[in-house]
Amino acid sequence: MSQLTPIIKSLIQKSGPITFARFMELALYHPEYGYYTSGRAKIGKAGDYFTSPSVHPAFGEVIGRFICRASELIGKSEFTVVEMGAGKGFLALDILDSIKKNNPEIYSRMRYTVIEISPKFIEEEKDVLKEHLNKIKWVSSISSLKSESISGIFISNELVDSLSFHRARFDGGKMRELFVGLTGEDFVEIIQEPSNPGLGDYFDGYDLEFEVGQEVEINLKAREWLVNIASVLSKGFVLTIDYGFLAQELYNSDRMSGTFRCFHEHKMNENPYLNIGQQDITAHVDFSNLVRIGESIGLNKVKYATQGQFLVDWGILDIMERYSSSDVSSEKSRLAIKNLFLPELMGDRFKILIQEKNLEEKAKTFYPESPFRISFRNLLDRLCE
Repeated sequence: MSQLTPIIKSLIQKSGPITFARFMELALYHPEYGYYTSGRAKIGKAGDYFTSPSVHPAFGEVIGRFICRASELIGKSEFTVVEMGAGKGFLALDILDSIKKNNPEIYSRMRYTVIEISPKFIEEEKDVLKEHLNKIKWVSSISSLKSESISGIFISNELVDSLSFHRARFDGGKMRELFVGLTGEDFVEIIQEPSNPGLGDYFDGYDLEFEVGQEVEINLKAREWLVNIASVLSKGFVLTIDYGFLAQELYNSDRMSGTFRCFHEHKMNENPYLNIGQQDITAHVDFSNLVRIGESIGLNKVKYATQGQFLVDWGILDIMERYSSSDVSSEKSRLAIKNLFLPELMGDRFKILIQEKNLEEKAKTFYPESPFRISFRNLLDRLCE
């Protein structure tokens, strides 16, 4: 039994059943024993899950190209990149390395801020990023930044999926919320009336019909997160990378049990009450929700696309060609890069959303609409050239 399990059980025994969002918040972010805050989160081959930066540095180089183009539109002599949840620091390293090498003038005037809540991760990030420490500062939250103090780019990679979410079930058109309770010493799931009126309002305007017994995840934290970003961003972009869908696809009745999953040592399970504080808990992101929240607070959509199309649009194929040679290491690099954008691998699984604030007409011509559209046939033709 994990050290966190008796803490959660004691809370339920004293106060009654808790929402799944509260359970998840404790499991992932408890100050001492949470999965992310304790330093137990493991990323990469030897960890619990892969992220794109752990696959190949080309991912960060593409983001670097995006940042350089964005800096031209933002137009200030200095600009700031804010990465929210930098993990092991690999993405920041690849971004900073590539910009320093390919765009030294932009590197000289950029600043990099990392928002990180885990002291363990901060230690690891500082070690990984030791060559760029003069460029970087660490803060614990978005609220640590001053109002409208940032002209630049906010970046998150696989962050929104780990914001604590509520779980709900529909029965004859009526929504009920799933709570976590106890029977003896065992965790049990209990259906009750919704704990928050925001749950009932969440699907307004979506034109969706839910099947009897269909379960969904509802991420109310996403609004708070985007509102906080908008409050400190004076001008610039928000780049969100995560796995998920637009609402019509995400809440399709094919997903009767929702999308939440747990990951432990590269094995997926659907039992959040195992390995509490020692495994990740996630759910697919509702990108329609991020778009509508953004539109209500001045963060306007520039582009929504698959990760694969985004990487192709910003030059991943040209980067991959640099690795063309007969030696084994280069071939391994090419295969790793393909994992990032091929449709049947990470290319379709992950999506990107670009939003802008106070860039108006400039942002309309910002995105490089590549004539090359991702499909199996097109990729085969291009890769065989």
